[in-house]
Parts: sequence; C-alpha cells; structure tokens
Amino acid sequence: MKNTFSYLLIVFATLTTPFVSAQEQDMKVAVIDWTQIETLLALGIQPIGAAQVADYNAWVKSPTIPAITADLGLRTQPNLERLSELKPERIFISPMFQSLAPQLSRIAPVTSIALYKKDNVSWQALKTYTRTIAKDTNKEDAAEALIQSAQNKLAELTTQVPANAAPLLMVQFMDARHVRVFGNNSMYKIAANQIGLKNAWQGDTNSWGFSLVGIDKLLGIKGQIVVIEPLPAGVMTNLQQDAFWQYLVTQTGHPMLTIAPVWSFGAIPSTVRFATLLTAALNKEAK
Repeated sequence: MKNTFSYLLIVFATLTTPFVSAQEQDMKVAVIDWTQIETLLALGIQPIGAAQVADYNAWVKSPTIPAITADLGLRTQPNLERLSELKPERIFISPMFQSLAPQLSRIAPVTSIALYKKDNVSWQALKTYTRTIAKDTNKEDAAEALIQSAQNKLAELTTQVPANAAPLLMVQFMDARHVRVFGNNSMYKIAANQIGLKNAWQGDTNSWGFSLVGIDKLLGIKGQIVVIEPLPAGVMTNLQQDAFWQYLVTQTGHPMLTIAPVWSFGAIPSTVRFATLLTAALNKEAK
C-alpha cells in the first residue's frame, strides 16, 4: 500500500509539472564578440561563457553580463579548457576572430555573424543583425519586441532633442593629439540620425565608422564637439591646458559635450543607450 501511494505521488507530480520543451529552453551559448554579447543579453539569453567580462562591463556597460556567466579570458585567446568544461551548444564569433574557428569548432558548432563591414552599417543593418542572431537562438519573438521597443524609445527621444541642436562632431581620444572621429558606417551616427540629429564629419571613414586624425583636422568644421569616454590617462588635464584645443572648441560656437562610455561598435542596445545619453547631455547644456 505504501509503495502504491508513493507511486501515485510521483505520477501526480509528473502530470502537474509544466513541460518545457527543448525549443523553449535557452540555448547554451558562449560568446567571444561583445556586440553579439550585448545583443544576446537584450534578447534574454544569458551566455554560459563570455570573453573579457570585466572589460565588457567597463566599456559596453549595458546590458551587464551577469555574475553567473564564466569569463573565458581574452577575446583573441579564449581559455579553451574552460570553454570545453562549459559544454556550450554553440559558440558565437565575429569575422574579426575567425582565426579561432578551427579550435573552437572542436568544442561546439561555431557561428560567425558580421555587422561592421564597409558601407554596411545602418539602422536596417542593426535590425537584420538582431534578427539573424535571434533566428540562430530561437528568439525571433524577443527580437521583434527588442526592435519595437528600441524604435519607440528613439521616437520618444526625438521629441526631447533641443530644436536648435547643431550637427555633431563625435570623437574618441587615442592620445592628447589624435582622435577617432566618427561618420558614415558608425553606430554613433546611426543613433544621432535616428533622433533627428546630423553628423558634422563628412570625411572618409573605415569599416568601423571612424577615421583616425590629428585634432588639427577638426579645425573649421561646423558642429558641436562630442567627446565619448573613456579618455586615456592625463588627456583631459592636457586638453584643459591646451590653447589650440580650447580655440578649437571656441570656434565651433558650442560647448564641448562629454558622454559616458558606450560601445562604439555596438548594435541596437548601444545605439539606444548612446541616443539616450546624448539627448540628456544636449538638454543639460541647453538649460
């Protein structure tokens, strides 16, 4: 009788426990590329392993990689032993890390997805990129929700941008005399354009959407300078004492804006975050 009762309890528990199919479970993925990491996190997938977690959380910042995700070490030299122990079902890389594919493919199937290619990066390209990753991870519905949420947020920000906002000259300092200046094919330009702002840099850019130039090349360009952090050590102090830089800012007719770090090679999450920070900075300066 006792055995029969125990058996009935097991059967009842089995029948009343929600059944979760393999398709409903999140795929166990490991990721080398930060742009893919931010996109997967935004789709609701927590990678079991990711490269350079602390650096990602410092440079990309949001979405934050959860503590449960294992750090795989350098993006260029991931810890293969640790990765093998995690038993991922799929490993995501970008073409930048294609040389790792032969080693990684011994551990799990490798998927390489590109975004930053010459003359490729646009708002439509960001949506296509998101949908591609979503299709590979059974997250199509989440992708559409993410895209719609992003478009709603960008539309909201458009109404908050000051009416007299100037074109933007968006830069990141490499040292006190050289900057990456962003233009066509850059995520920063996409973010600015999506909220109704223009980009001041009309010069050539590379596949990553920037040109590396001396600060003298910024002279005479009509637009408000936007400096995106982080800055190399000592650069801000140097700029505050640099007469040429001070003149450069003055001749634009606008104060310099400083924006907290946002992954310059990001996808939809970084685009929305940059647009949000940019709008806040413009409104703060306008008061």
